[in-house]
Amino acid sequence: MTPRSFVDHLADLDLPALAALLRSRPDVLIEPVPRGFGQLAQRLESPDSLAAALWELNRDTLRVGQAAALLGESATVPRMAELLGALPDAVRAGVDDLCARGLAWTDTVVRLPEPLHNHWVEEISSARPVAKIARNVLVEDLRKAVTALGAPAENLRKTELVARLTELMSDARRIATIIASLPAPARQQLDDLRLATAGGYFPYMFPYTPFEEIHDRRAATRSIRQLITAGLVLGVGNRPELPREVAVAAWLARQDLGLTGPPDIPRPEVNEAAVRSSSQAAAQGAIRAVTALLDEAAAAPVVALKRGGVGGRERARLAKRLSTPLAELPLWIDLVAAAGLLAFTEGGYAPSPRFQEWREESPSHQWATLAAAWHALEHAPTSREGADEKDVPPPLPIGSGAGQIRRVLIRAAAGGRSVRLTAENLDWFFPLHGYDAATCKIKVAASIREAELLGVFALDVLSEPGQALIEAAPSTTDAAAATVGLMIVSTADELAAQVARTVRDLADRCAELLPATPSSLILQSDLTAVVSGQPSAAISQLLRAAAVPESRGAAGTWRFTSASVRAAMDAGWSATELLEQLRAIADHGLPQPLEYLIADVARRHGHVRVRGMRSAVLADEPTTAEILHTRTLAKLHLARLAPTVLASPVELDTVLAELRRTGFYPVAEDATGTVIVTSGPGRKAPRGAPAQPSRESRASRPHGGSPAGPPATRRRLTADELAQRLRSGNDDGVTLLTDLAQRLGEMNGRLNDAELAVLADAVERRSDVVIAYRDKQGTRTVRRIQPNQLFGRWLDSWCHLRNAEREFAIANIESVSPVG
Repeated sequence: MTPRSFVDHLADLDLPALAALLRSRPDVLIEPVPRGFGQLAQRLESPDSLAAALWELNRDTLRVGQAAALLGESATVPRMAELLGALPDAVRAGVDDLCARGLAWTDTVVRLPEPLHNHWVEEISSARPVAKIARNVLVEDLRKAVTALGAPAENLRKTELVARLTELMSDARRIATIIASLPAPARQQLDDLRLATAGGYFPYMFPYTPFEEIHDRRAATRSIRQLITAGLVLGVGNRPELPREVAVAAWLARQDLGLTGPPDIPRPEVNEAAVRSSSQAAAQGAIRAVTALLDEAAAAPVVALKRGGVGGRERARLAKRLSTPLAELPLWIDLVAAAGLLAFTEGGYAPSPRFQEWREESPSHQWATLAAAWHALEHAPTSREGADEKDVPPPLPIGSGAGQIRRVLIRAAAGGRSVRLTAENLDWFFPLHGYDAATCKIKVAASIREAELLGVFALDVLSEPGQALIEAAPSTTDAAAATVGLMIVSTADELAAQVARTVRDLADRCAELLPATPSSLILQSDLTAVVSGQPSAAISQLLRAAAVPESRGAAGTWRFTSASVRAAMDAGWSATELLEQLRAIADHGLPQPLEYLIADVARRHGHVRVRGMRSAVLADEPTTAEILHTRTLAKLHLARLAPTVLASPVELDTVLAELRRTGFYPVAEDATGTVIVTSGPGRKAPRGAPAQPSRESRASRPHGGSPAGPPATRRRLTADELAQRLRSGNDDGVTLLTDLAQRLGEMNGRLNDAELAVLADAVERRSDVVIAYRDKQGTRTVRRIQPNQLFGRWLDSWCHLRNAEREFAIANIESVSPVG
């Protein structure tokens, strides 16, 4: 009987089941969507799609899938239950979960997509079964192995010994128990042999002799001897060979396979009113912190490093200016950037046009914007170490799995479970996080702290706003699909679009939890101002201009000083305007000491004046008088500073050119009075001048310097839409590949139809796409690129990994995935 294929399985699903599967794998909903079940199977089997889906598995489901891979054609539920030492119902639940996610299907056995099966059995796939190895093993050695494994072997012929040894080694759990009893060096040696077998080589070569003489061989290690003596390794010729059955058992022993069920996490007894109050206070504090940061950036852009991001010195200045803990500042910077409220400009980071709209929204909408942005981020803002363990300045993106840890932790803590005890059991909920224990602990602690600052967690439980977040936010798969693979990070535009899809629903759910609270301003005779509630735009603007913050919180304190009032007048405020505005927004009258302070500063302000200039013209008094009264030189805005000195706000070169055009013969001087000699046409460029055009000059080329523009936005179908389209058969008889996709296929026979369709669409639309690429040195990298044009067998593209233009050989592209 021919096994049922993955394509057949997908085609046999009814409409609700197909839609549910597509909903769990949202990366296939990105256009160009699969045309037909063949392309759907290809998209679901792509490495990036499988990786995103595997992130969703808990430990029990993962072990069920691995057991199916190990058993292969004998992967029935009873055999899997026997291997795992679990109840059939528990195994069946895991199989159903895998099938619902498009990671398995069933006919007579449980089957897996080929790439997933190969991945899970990679470490044992090259090992030969014991029956094949035994053909080349001495009878006496087989007898010794059978005896070592606890079975009688006397008077058995070779065929009988092989059958008995096969039977013994097929009991994987028993062999795993034997392996567990070995000394640690022998277990490590067994793992080395298993991995060596997977790589197709054997590092332990030694002249082989029967058991009685093996101790005399210096080249034989003690651990190898122990393994052979235990009957786990057979000697073939001059090398030890590990049977596939033992490799499976060794893998099982290392994995500690078995189904435990969800961890029993207690629900702490907490006061619901206290939880609500704590979460509300934290949410309001987050809104105040973000508003203060954006108001500060509106007054003067936040200084950016040359490579982008806000450096440590600027963060320290902002923390002091805003009275915000330095450790928390990266969180607020990342959130406003991810939410599209902060944008990079020529002068640094400044509020985007969306900020004013956000500023006027209700507190529930403001918090929903920040919480949804935090939920979608792929890194932990307060733990921003990159792969090289160096801090990456916010808001630059980082390839990280911390975002998935955050989303899993929030969902696992639902139902009133203890957050910290849930974190201790994270390995069950998210077994493939990929971090070592110490690093995982750091990322989890960062996620918990950030959630507490936002009011998602409060008093060790998930708060009501936190519950609303997981109900309104996209599924964790959807969030993971926004960045396919750990090293492909989302752009700010993509995160903002993802946030926008969540904010409205979340704001509605939190409207009662986060009501609008009126703000008040009380001016005190000690020249301080106390602001309670969320300050209005008018209050923030005035205090930021004329006072300095002393503390922030539910009631913030600002102080008026001579220097702060002077700074307001430097910015254009008059004493009359300050007094009128303060009287208009203050809840009570204006204290007399504050009036005196403003009046005193106004009396002294401007008593000394400083005039700026860029050029000074020096000549005798008659010449300066002639220049000053020449009408054609009026554009230089000359002013007499002394009888022989004129000042101009115009650049030196422009002043020289205008004077020469009018008939004068000026020479240029530097600040010390030394004459500047200009280079003649025969002079060489100064040493150190760049040989290549700058990036700015390259940007003017049709395909040089930087992306031609923002990538085209890809439409995302709903799961119901795609299921209906696939089930209707509208693509039947239609050519599934465009002409460009077929051309690309002629240049690269490795890519399947679905990958060719995605790549062709990216080339035609000049939209971002993720590729796995192997260069001529054999180095494999995963890159996000924006294609510019196809010429010959090369694809000219902007590479986000290198932040530069690159050319890629079509033939060297190993896989293609869409970017949502």
